[in-house]
Amino acid sequence: MGVTPLHIGRVFGILASAAALQVSPQCSRPPFLSRLRQAYLVMDDVMTSAPVTASSSVKPSNQWELDFYSRPVQGPDGKKLWELLVTDSAGSFQHVEAVPSNCVNSRELRSRVQRLIDASEVKPKSVRFFRVQMKNMISIALNELPGVECKPSRVTYRLSEWLEVREREVYPAMPGYRKPRPEPQPIKLPVKLPEQLRGEQYAFVTLPFAEFTPGGSINKDNVGFGSLCPVDPSSLPPDLMVPGIAIFSKRSPAIAAWLTGVDLAFVKSVLESREILLEVGLDTQYLLARMRTLGQTAEASQYEEQKLLTRGLHFLSVQSGPDSEQPDGFWLLKDTEASAKASDADRARRS
Repeated sequence: MGVTPLHIGRVFGILASAAALQVSPQCSRPPFLSRLRQAYLVMDDVMTSAPVTASSSVKPSNQWELDFYSRPVQGPDGKKLWELLVTDSAGSFQHVEAVPSNCVNSRELRSRVQRLIDASEVKPKSVRFFRVQMKNMISIALNELPGVECKPSRVTYRLSEWLEVREREVYPAMPGYRKPRPEPQPIKLPVKLPEQLRGEQYAFVTLPFAEFTPGGSINKDNVGFGSLCPVDPSSLPPDLMVPGIAIFSKRSPAIAAWLTGVDLAFVKSVLESREILLEVGLDTQYLLARMRTLGQTAEASQYEEQKLLTRGLHFLSVQSGPDSEQPDGFWLLKDTEASAKASDADRARRS
């Protein structure tokens, strides 16, 4: 299925001039990329237990998501509540299990997950988890489960949404609740992208949320190498603009193919260091570009502000140029950090 080329008012780049890339703003081809509202920037050229709750209307997935961690609730014995939460990427079930503090180890975790697998009609092929602090324990536990791949990953969208609800509505209502202190972000050094994977140009862009819901122009058949995270059509206004970044490159098929193998989580701009970063895997960052001007920094700031309004929803499009008929890769993503900030702001307003 073809898609419409991008509208361009002006573009800055290393390998092409603005005049060479201009197209008519009156393009009337079908909607998709032509709906993008853009401001173009320059690529950096100097980069060096409760029972399982199931939904009968949702088809179960064999991709599971798991969290095993303490909660901000203190029991009568003065010890924190530990929980095992498990769901799948389709959101077809939710399993909650309180775990005694003396059972917080890999052997107990493995046996509890195995019991859940045995009781499930659709067995998991993979189990994702996002807690860096629990990487060793969870990896040891899950790696010994037969036929199951253990995946440290931040692509745990259903689990993240569920946790946000529990942190907002469930834990504060429990006896012994203690408001958690913000956990410091780990210091990470971005990894440079290999030269052959860098785009020549990129742009901050937007699309209406309606394009990602049933009846919209974006679906799994026209996203190339990409993928679409699950969305609730009623979660945002249809006309709310979803922010994104478009990468233009003659090597776009290779870049899009590479992105499928790095477990792309989200794309963020860091205003303090004036960097655009690809967040991948459990805790890896790739440096996509640097912001060289105040105008570029302002666009990046607007991009992050819009992600707060969409509760982290954003996208990345990789294509050969602004007039390409179809992207080589299009990813609808969710920035879990931005989503958590939006939830914190909501709680602050209500308190």
